[in-house]
Amino acid sequence: MLMRILLLICISFLGITNAYSQEKERVKDSLGYDGVDFKSVNEFYIYGDSKAIGNNILGEHKADDFNDMSVSNDDVKMKYIDIDDDKSTFSSSSAKLKLPDNLKKIAYAALYWTATYSLEKGKRRKSKDSYEYKGDFRLNQAIDTIKFKTPNGEYQTIGGNILYDGAENPTHAINSPYVCSADVTKILRNATEQNGYYTVANVRASQGYISGGSAAGWMLYVVYQSPTDNPKYIASYNGFALVNNLPVDITFKNFKSVDQGDVKTSLVVSALEGDQTLQQDECAIIKKDGSYQSLSNGVRYQQNFFNSSITNNNLINSDRIPSSKNTLGFDIAELEIPNYNNSIIDNNTSSTTLRLKTRSDRFYMYFAAFQTEISQDFFEDIIEEREPVSKISKVEPEVIRTTQTESKKRKYVWKPPGKKGFNSKDFKMLVAKRSTNFKHVTSGYYVVTNVFSVLTRARKWEAYLIKKGYTPVTIVNPRNNWQFVTVLQTESAKEAFTMQQELIQQYKFRDTWVLKINLD
Repeated sequence: MLMRILLLICISFLGITNAYSQEKERVKDSLGYDGVDFKSVNEFYIYGDSKAIGNNILGEHKADDFNDMSVSNDDVKMKYIDIDDDKSTFSSSSAKLKLPDNLKKIAYAALYWTATYSLEKGKRRKSKDSYEYKGDFRLNQAIDTIKFKTPNGEYQTIGGNILYDGAENPTHAINSPYVCSADVTKILRNATEQNGYYTVANVRASQGYISGGSAAGWMLYVVYQSPTDNPKYIASYNGFALVNNLPVDITFKNFKSVDQGDVKTSLVVSALEGDQTLQQDECAIIKKDGSYQSLSNGVRYQQNFFNSSITNNNLINSDRIPSSKNTLGFDIAELEIPNYNNSIIDNNTSSTTLRLKTRSDRFYMYFAAFQTEISQDFFEDIIEEREPVSKISKVEPEVIRTTQTESKKRKYVWKPPGKKGFNSKDFKMLVAKRSTNFKHVTSGYYVVTNVFSVLTRARKWEAYLIKKGYTPVTIVNPRNNWQFVTVLQTESAKEAFTMQQELIQQYKFRDTWVLKINLD
């Protein structure tokens, strides 16, 4: 009798285990019934990097920081954050963008804004063990129009694309989340100042109380060219996913990671309605053995990844106005993937999958970007696949970019830029720019052809320059020990600028720039 009971217990346990395993493998095949499937916005094969900034735009106060980490957005009587003292705006918040000194060009910039917007102002009252909510339904449908201001600039009215509007879906009628986006590449390229505080205004959202809580925020995502050790694959995806009872997968492909050494990869993700107090939501990535690794760092945890914060790797981003630690249901996370011993993404890997899941509160995912260093051979293969160009001069791609709206066969071809003179904005900025201070380095203008974090790579590049007839001199940044490989040091800004303009006509030297050292 005892053996029979034990046998039944074992069979039951195996059945439960098997059911649980099958449940773990179930993933939403389509988001059409309660969202929009994630699609590639664009893919870059580029020497460069990316950056994301943003801020929430609903809070308990008009301009004060909100740092109470024990409160969820459900229990806050929301009002618009409005920091700008401008009568033409009803909501506004800012965040600071800092691009590197060796910036070559902004390749792409996208602005996203998202919110819950079912009622204009919601109210609630206690009814036994729950709340009753009421209020005027959304009055203004212009969710796709906002205001955007660059550092030291004036507001510009931006019209965006509505990626998703929950007001049109019965599933989301209670809180009506939406997300919009706009390409702002030209605006950033033409800005008088690219570094500094960007402000977004007039994002519409529900104030007061709504069922499940109200949340709102915006994000600026920037891809830029700058000298890097290896070329990179950078891809951004957008959509709208209700993550609740079943996981949601986003697969990145069309790349090939470096063929040897450590594979350095990172992510940017942004979501709405991730609460600090409600746990068991995860952001995981597939490992090379097929299992999934839940991601975490010093400010995000495996079982509470989306926790109402704006973070850069292990730090909360405080370069915002207001700089709330608790962003009340709005998340932006930049994080490096902890790829120890290449256990997640191995050498020569060509695809990876991000998995989003929760066992508690639901949240809305709308943006994910992935980047990794790619094989130099793969990058050159991509270059060779370009469409035929002039047979007279050797023309090679500076950036290869594909987008949703373009044919996959279309290639962007690099052409040498025109030479700029001493009356150009570039030269005037070089002369006016404050110099960098390097200890034990002779003052002057340095023509920098490449920057390396690894000494052996710098030595290889020096050898290449010598073969080409140059006399390289490498200087070291004392703050991080990076190797700046230069081919000219001079007291004359005109001499340095002239050489830099000559060099950038050649593809191999397309990222050459002038560094001003110890001249102030």
